[in-house]
Amino acid sequence: MLKDGNIRFSSDTSILRNISSERRNELKDGQNPYAVIVSCSDSRVTPTTIFNAGLGEIFDVRLAGNVVDDEALGSIKYAVEHLSTPLVVVMGHESCGAVTATYNEVIKGEKVTGNMESFVEKITPSINKEGTVDDAIHTNIDRVVQEISEDEAIKTLIQQGKIKVVGAYYNLDGVVNFNE
Repeated sequence: MLKDGNIRFSSDTSILRNISSERRNELKDGQNPYAVIVSCSDSRVTPTTIFNAGLGEIFDVRLAGNVVDDEALGSIKYAVEHLSTPLVVVMGHESCGAVTATYNEVIKGEKVTGNMESFVEKITPSINKEGTVDDAIHTNIDRVVQEISEDEAIKTLIQQGKIKVVGAYYNLDGVVNFNE
């Protein structure tokens, strides 16, 4: 469903779906999203739009650099444990400002300040001094997939075949490529 929705979005054939008053009324009794999307908070990266999804379809977890902290991990666990959401997608994107800021701090010595240090700390292990910013974005996706997958509760659900955790990369032209 994510791939089909992204094809519609990237080919400029998106349709309005599952946003009617009937759908809103259905959702008053609860939600059953088919995917958790862990993505960057970048305004150009809006999962429901990118995947041409409607209300109740995607459980969004968004932090700069698509990193996860305790609250984000708790949100993911809520979705997979209590809402039975079978898929977690960690989606990084082209020209990510959080990864670029981290890259520039590590490679060029351009320090970030304030609360941005929290995501820089999480992204820093993804920086390879011989690599590019784009390499770091891809490595960061893989590291976050691994971090989520190693959580004990999530690991158990993966082993039971109840969920899958995958990475994806969003090109700003609109196309999402999944790591499968």
